[in-house]
Amino acid sequence: MNTQTPPFLEIRNLRHSYSQPVKSRVQALSLDHMSAAKGEAVAVVGPSGSGKTTLLHILAALICPTGGEVLFGGRDIFAPHQSGALWRAESVGYIFQEMNLMPGFSALENILLAAEISNVPGFVARERANSLLQRLDLWNQRNRRPAELSLGEQQRAAVARAVVHSPSVILADEPTASLDAENAGIVMNILTKLCAESQTLLIIATHDEAVKTRFERVVQLQRPQKEAI
Repeated sequence: MNTQTPPFLEIRNLRHSYSQPVKSRVQALSLDHMSAAKGEAVAVVGPSGSGKTTLLHILAALICPTGGEVLFGGRDIFAPHQSGALWRAESVGYIFQEMNLMPGFSALENILLAAEISNVPGFVARERANSLLQRLDLWNQRNRRPAELSLGEQQRAAVARAVVHSPSVILADEPTASLDAENAGIVMNILTKLCAESQTLLIIATHDEAVKTRFERVVQLQRPQKEAI
């Protein structure tokens, strides 16, 4: 990362915890500092329960942390005047472990729906969707529903859905967990290439050592301790 350029993402003293019925708090995430530039690819690793998914949910403003700051482009996405929903729609592409494609819609319709939610004009959305389907070798499957696609095809469709609105950051939660080694390699090649071309920050949570070795930047999370209250 160019040290002369302010980081696109900066995390400061980030904490997230929740209460349990037995008068204790579980700290789900503890991360003192993390920064990243546009175009970087970062792998987040750690044991089960260390907060990998919690971190991605916070970065997508799906949940609000109990402490700390998350700044993108110098803007605190949890400041009182900021809208988490607007941040997600405009700036975030999210790839889920289970794909989460809409079962009643075709691959093309899933991508177009994501573009519509992000307010991409219709003609632009269709042009981008068609281009992505061709690049991801899904053109012949564009009118098929998720159940009619292989797992590898479903995850490639999920990648297209995540990038169609040209987000600033792609968050991927164990995107290869359901795939065999060959398909995992294909998906990771596509994802890293698309993000590098568009200078999109890529943050991926993974436990897969084969995926981890692809990244120069690796952030290691530790399992937080239970706190009494």
